[in-house]
Amino acid sequence: MSRLQPGPDEARARHGAIFASPDTGTAPQSGVGWCLPCYEHGAFTLESGPNTSTCVIHGELLAGEAPSPDAFGRRAPTQRRRTPRGAAFRGESGPSSGPGRAPRPRARARALARGRARARRRVCDGDFGPHPGWRQFIEPTHRVLTAQPEALRYLERRVDDEEWRSDKRRSWSLILRQLVLHMDWETGLITGLTAERLGDAGRRATRTVSRVLAWAREAGVLVVVECGASAEFLGTETGRTPTYALVTTETDPAATRPSTPVDESGDLPKSLVGIKPLQGDTRPATPETRSWPAFAVPDSPSTRNSATLTLLKRLGLGGRRNGKIAIWRVRALLKPWWDEGACIAALLHAAEFHPDRPGVSRGDVARGASDPIGVLGSRLRPWRGRLDRLPAHVTGHRMQITSPPPPIDPRAERAVPAVRADAQAALQGHLAELRERRQLRAARSGEFGVGLPVPVRTGAPGARSRRR
Repeated sequence: MSRLQPGPDEARARHGAIFASPDTGTAPQSGVGWCLPCYEHGAFTLESGPNTSTCVIHGELLAGEAPSPDAFGRRAPTQRRRTPRGAAFRGESGPSSGPGRAPRPRARARALARGRARARRRVCDGDFGPHPGWRQFIEPTHRVLTAQPEALRYLERRVDDEEWRSDKRRSWSLILRQLVLHMDWETGLITGLTAERLGDAGRRATRTVSRVLAWAREAGVLVVVECGASAEFLGTETGRTPTYALVTTETDPAATRPSTPVDESGDLPKSLVGIKPLQGDTRPATPETRSWPAFAVPDSPSTRNSATLTLLKRLGLGGRRNGKIAIWRVRALLKPWWDEGACIAALLHAAEFHPDRPGVSRGDVARGASDPIGVLGSRLRPWRGRLDRLPAHVTGHRMQITSPPPPIDPRAERAVPAVRADAQAALQGHLAELRERRQLRAARSGEFGVGLPVPVRTGAPGARSRRR
């Protein structure tokens, strides 16, 4: 239904009065054929009949009580757009004003005024203090990074997983590094950092900084625990920058370190005496990267990663040459070839032979090369647009690769209670025998180990003087 914005009163007066019933008068010529109440508010609705000047809805409403003019020609109120906080931000489950009914408008206005006053005091203090309940805005499954070395390694690993260009990778890494350098040593929060300073760190505009922060929020790396505020909103001389927090779902490496001290005497610590060594479970197997088939064409990021690692292993570059090979370079180099339908066997053939000299081998890629990835790229360049000239036995096929079920170890059997009790008794007897041998050896030599009980009748120096 078409709509027109209502004009001024003097412009609408020429249409004449709106009749509540068709018996009370005649409709003006400018509104013939249209519903006059709808036409008054800028909407064109056909009449419900030849003898009426209203539509079906207004005919029933005007028969009883005239509707309010505010219900016509007005847009529905829209809510103010909120700043995206990130994938790890607690939305509806975050802190609220309290249980019970929804707060009244006046109570809500007073609460907003008090919150603005608290924010104004924190800004005037000059210490960039964060929101007191900022930890409630982060999901319980995420952990806030507080150590800068760990945060740098984590961000470098996340950037390494993306298939970006080299210039984008460099500039975005510098912007993320600037975030890490402004972390608080105790809480890990990032405050007092503007978009201009982040842009200067990566030599990019502020719109690029917004894209970096948006990627970090969507990837679950960054959480905005407190949005920024302008000086006009707070009523202060300066505004408030947003407060960020770098989060991860990985466990803390410091929490996995053993805290039980080792007994210098060689015996088992007392804290481990009650632990049963045979609990019926087996040690989890170490996950290994599965080799990608040589004639299968990868079609997803995970399969392309497996195919890239398998190709490096086939070329003799397994282990990434002790960290000297940047895996992101190999991914960016091979992605166009994977998209064109190349497989591992085809790339191995293309790296060894030239399309113009198919019978002459060019040797190993990694032999005597300081930059084997550059050598691989130069050897693959002549084959661009010539994949149809590859031999038939290296043609790639798009197939569905399913992971096989994990093998079952027949030796992994659960110990019955009787066998567990016999094993514990044998262990206790063996430890007691070792302890007795050690005490007898110490009694004969006159030396006592640390933590061992001292016998009553010994030849230790000072024993005779005490008897006298």
